[in-house]
Amino acid sequence: MSQHPQPKYAIRPIVPEAVYTNRKEHLNYLHQTALNAIERRSMSVVLLGQRRMGKTEIFKRGVNRLFFEQEHHADIHRSVVPVYYSFKDTVSDKWDFSIDYVENFIRWYVAFRLRDLTILSTTDVTQEGVIEFLRNHLDQFKELESALNFYEGFLKKNVTMPEDKALSLPRRVSDWHEATIVMFLDEFQNTRLPQYNFDVVGLMQEAVESPTCPHFVTGSAMSILAKEILGRGSLFGRFESEPIEEMTPYWGTQLALKSATYYHAVTSDTMAPVIAERCGCNPFYITSVVRQSAKLNKPLTDETVLNEILAVDLSSGFIWSELNDQVSRWIARINEYNITKWVL
Repeated sequence: MSQHPQPKYAIRPIVPEAVYTNRKEHLNYLHQTALNAIERRSMSVVLLGQRRMGKTEIFKRGVNRLFFEQEHHADIHRSVVPVYYSFKDTVSDKWDFSIDYVENFIRWYVAFRLRDLTILSTTDVTQEGVIEFLRNHLDQFKELESALNFYEGFLKKNVTMPEDKALSLPRRVSDWHEATIVMFLDEFQNTRLPQYNFDVVGLMQEAVESPTCPHFVTGSAMSILAKEILGRGSLFGRFESEPIEEMTPYWGTQLALKSATYYHAVTSDTMAPVIAERCGCNPFYITSVVRQSAKLNKPLTDETVLNEILAVDLSSGFIWSELNDQVSRWIARINEYNITKWVL
């Protein structure tokens, strides 16, 4: 299938390798938990932590590691198929979601089995291309025959409760064929969007309970994810929790130094721990301050300069953009009765 040089990643991380600093504990945990699923010793996991702690980055690197480091791509009984999906914060309707979810699953499954990333590209391989490929290779992907039938049914809109069928499809494939699949689901809080009347949380109970297809989930809205979605209702008690916290002072200092080198900012060994401490050892904030220093061409030589750069970034820089986005999404989410914006 491949017609182009293969990229290094199944899904590209955002943080440069030269800057990425010590999240090995979480990466190793997800990797081993995924591999344990081959022997049916894993349950679904939630990677839980405050916003901008690097959860999505851990997910992407975990997917890439499973994609490239396993040896048995051709044997469905001796490897784990990693599937990455990020829930959108705007959902047109149940059909668009269901088609997108199933198509994404098929693309990742085939890409892993062939170790060919071409099919992950919607520009290189269209919907028709996916269907044609599977039809021509069903002897090689017999376990995907039901998925293909569902997919064609979704496109024709002749499936009842499409969102339910879409969410349960990975488990159905893994259960029926004794395959092992791990679903990496990012921005999981968007499974419940009151402003768009989109709520599929209740439909996921059966899907996430499968020992053949554990679901690893995370998201940027910690309170919504922990309290509204996983802390009660149909998904309560069905996830192991893997908490992710701020960096230790040592690793925060290392990140400040690495970021300064990468972004051509100037700091010192004595100021780096101060930067980390003032940023709460949050990796995003540390990097933002260093980048702002480079942008303003102001060396981080003392706390006076650090205070100045923090003031700029909090009012109009990288941190401000992040906080503004976070608050705006929160307002939109809870504005179900059109009063929240007026009150605020």
